[in-house]
Amino acid sequence: MRVLLVVLVCVVGLEGAKKPKLTNNEYEAFVGATDEAIIMDDPVAIKARKMSKLLKRQDVVANCRYLLFKAYKNYTDAKSSCRNLEWPFTHKGVDLASVNSEAENKEIRILLQLAHGVKQVGKLYNRDNWVWVGLEKTLNNKVLLAKDERGPENYNASEWQWLDGTHPKYTKWMRDMPDQGYKKKYDDFQNHVMVNKRGRWDDTFPEIEAPYACNYCGKYIVVAEHVTWFHARAACESYGLTMAIVNSMAENIELGWAANITFGPDPEHRRWNNTNWIWLGTEEIMDAEEHGTGEWIHHDGSELGWNPVWDRKLQPDNRVAKRGEQKVVAFSRLNQKWDDSFTWRKRPFACMCPHRSCHFPE
Repeated sequence: MRVLLVVLVCVVGLEGAKKPKLTNNEYEAFVGATDEAIIMDDPVAIKARKMSKLLKRQDVVANCRYLLFKAYKNYTDAKSSCRNLEWPFTHKGVDLASVNSEAENKEIRILLQLAHGVKQVGKLYNRDNWVWVGLEKTLNNKVLLAKDERGPENYNASEWQWLDGTHPKYTKWMRDMPDQGYKKKYDDFQNHVMVNKRGRWDDTFPEIEAPYACNYCGKYIVVAEHVTWFHARAACESYGLTMAIVNSMAENIELGWAANITFGPDPEHRRWNNTNWIWLGTEEIMDAEEHGTGEWIHHDGSELGWNPVWDRKLQPDNRVAKRGEQKVVAFSRLNQKWDDSFTWRKRPFACMCPHRSCHFPE
């Protein structure tokens, strides 16, 4: 509360009197509300801070609304990459991210924090502080703008389109943006949009290579870090998610798709290498002597609602070791089948979003 009061006092001061012009870094630090105290007070950002520690080595990072690819691509290649990510059910691409509300803009900001940490990386325009989204200027986009035609106050939504053809309903431009600058190197104008870690938007050249975000209507987030089953369950909960529950063949297929997004479609290890097996939130009911009963439930106590395909005819086999029986489920990203396993093995894991953030494209 103390921090918020200070911010409010600063706002009144800025409105009431002329101040020296701030640099972009100073301006962004003020309007972006990203100093450490405010970030720590934001419960979503706290979860991003926790989750980012396990995602540093992943090339693809997901939250419940978007996917971020750390590979640098220009706008055209980024758009093609997203469209090549076919949904398992609709067989349509997912497109570069669209942002239509403050909540969705916050999700983009959190995604960047998950990928590259909460703090700004180097200078403001370091590429790891920015991500491509699917907004283009489609009218009056090849002319130099006069100074009084630039900035948020002169922005005209009817001249801009998301890739689905709709005009923006929401924007959050940096100061003096969009400015539609021209660069001889590209022989082009700034008419495509990136978003930074503070949620601020800037128009820039489509030739620039940067990370990019795709729309994601998925249910599962697969984390590549190897941990034990109990660590995986606790980690999902600490992010504000739950450990993955799979209750149908359709969900099983979707989890396989999510796993391929994280790891790529081609396995690089032998069949039983731990990287090929992903922890699910399903476990066997044990009797008083800690022996398996053959009944399986999910970690939240709900019943297993379908008959999954186990990896081999004799699975689950409840193999016993000195530290106990195999009593939890691992999912094979090779063939999308299940296997019972020991809780102490360290493997990737899948978390589950509390609900879908959008609908599958029709």
